Amino acid sequence: MGGGSWDKTRYHSDTASRARSKTPDFEYTNTATKIHENLDPLRIKDKPFGKLESRDNVDHPNSNAVLVCFDVTGSNKARAVDAQKKLPNLMDLLHKYLADPQVSVAANDDFTVEAHNSIQISDFESDNRIDEHIRNVWLVGDGGGNDGESYDLLLYAAARKTVLDCFEKRNRKGYFFMYADEPIFDEVDPAQVKNIFGDTLQAAIPIAEIIEEVRKQYHVFVIWPQSGYQHARDKYVELFGDESVLTLQHPNLICEMIGSVIGFNEGRVTVDKLEHDLISVGTDKEDASRVTAALAKMGKASGSSLKSGKAAGADRL
Repeated sequence: MGGGSWDKTRYHSDTASRARSKTPDFEYTNTATKIHENLDPLRIKDKPFGKLESRDNVDHPNSNAVLVCFDVTGSNKARAVDAQKKLPNLMDLLHKYLADPQVSVAANDDFTVEAHNSIQISDFESDNRIDEHIRNVWLVGDGGGNDGESYDLLLYAAARKTVLDCFEKRNRKGYFFMYADEPIFDEVDPAQVKNIFGDTLQAAIPIAEIIEEVRKQYHVFVIWPQSGYQHARDKYVELFGDESVLTLQHPNLICEMIGSVIGFNEGRVTVDKLEHDLISVGTDKEDASRVTAALAKMGKASGSSLKSGKAAGADRL
């Protein structure tokens, strides 16, 4: 529900405490045999509205939803680790550019290999439970040899298993970021939806249809790593539009990418000011320059906002 507030001092204190006790940041992964109960999509159907809620509250009267999805197959699971280490940078950027951000963390493997353990998703949070949820993501590290991963089920979750006050009350879309290096499947399979979410579908949902459903309430961006499959990127450009496919050249800059894109989309920062903002939240100067140079290639980034589906895309980050 997004109560409480993010505390960077507590984040660093907790990190130091784990280091002193030699407790791994991703301790859950070391002993996991199934996804964490707080990230299990089946729990959503038992919630009051049967959905994950990003809601206004006393602490955050103007909530804005941000849903960040990681691929935790073998080639990509380190991205969740990168994000956890850079989480203070992301949260500082979000608070610069968005009123009352509420963050949900999701992750995918491949259903054909992991079945129910292939999708993980947290509640929307505003406080240090965001860090807890990332660290409880099971870095499964599998994936199959079928030229695809279960990104379609993440889109289904965003489209049909979330409800956002920013959209319903203020007609403001949330933000959806999906990290993906392999192609997406052509449809959402009813049997997989039943297994993952407990929902009954009468027929498969074509992938283009579920993407449009997500876009009704989210600005949608796909983060494609430069080391990923080019034919996968081509497919994402076809489905989402080039302006919505962001190429990640430096994997450790995933948080800076997300925060900067939101800043541009909200019209809260220009290229001239971005490097200063990045340095101010703890990004080193070299990385800040990389981000700034990459996002300067956006069509209108030098003077106005980037709108997913309308402006030129980021080329390299």
